[in-house]
Amino acid sequence: MLPAQFRKLIAELEHLTDSQTRYVEKLLKGTDSVSQLITELEERMVENPECPHCHSSLINRHGKVNQMQRYRCKNCGKTFVATTATPLARLRYKELWLEYIRCMLDSKPLRKCAEECGLHLETSFRWRHRFLALPSALKASKLEGIIEADETLFPYSEKGSKRMTRQPRKRGMKAKKRGRSKDDWVPVLTVRDRAKNTYEAVVPSVTSATLHQELAGKLEKDSVLCSDGYKPYIALSEKNDLIHKRLDVAGGVKVIDKVFHIQNVNAYH
Repeated sequence: MLPAQFRKLIAELEHLTDSQTRYVEKLLKGTDSVSQLITELEERMVENPECPHCHSSLINRHGKVNQMQRYRCKNCGKTFVATTATPLARLRYKELWLEYIRCMLDSKPLRKCAEECGLHLETSFRWRHRFLALPSALKASKLEGIIEADETLFPYSEKGSKRMTRQPRKRGMKAKKRGRSKDDWVPVLTVRDRAKNTYEAVVPSVTSATLHQELAGKLEKDSVLCSDGYKPYIALSEKNDLIHKRLDVAGGVKVIDKVFHIQNVNAYH
């Protein structure tokens, strides 16, 4: 910026309102919502630098585009940013992403989300599907060290489907209690290490065969697997050369040696 332009900018700052002043202050400190979001996204490239086109780890910084760090791959020569090849690719209005996610977490309908964020209804529909697809695209490929594993159950839903495979529940009805009806609950497997690398998957059932199929090649040897007393985790540990710390949660044993537990996974659930 030229000195004359800078002096003009400083003079204009005197006329800012209180809210505008606070926003500029957050922007300069890097604590505004967009800066925080970009920082979170770009941490992926710091922790696991990889070209989304050829998967080479030989990358360089290559300027910035739309406030985000751009990278260039030495192997294939293509440029990319942290959101390339993810559901967030080419998605605009970053300043509204967190607000839209809050609306989703509050289970607000599409029209209400669009109204609160100032978006078109079609944009609201597209964003919802992009954000729902994001966890699947960011699954960890490697887990090591102390690894925690557990599963949780979510009520089965066919909301929005025109061809339902089960009798619909009336509005206000709840799913049957866990264990009474497998059709009413969907198991979700979650495996997480202490570096917060997370792999999760919707599975038909948590069996030895399912665990081996989902986690084959993802668990580093000689790592420590912490789980509850569910037997399939024993077979998983033996097949992958893992040290198994089996917690008897029902019996009151929630921590072993003050280090081995599954509290991070439970908190994540």
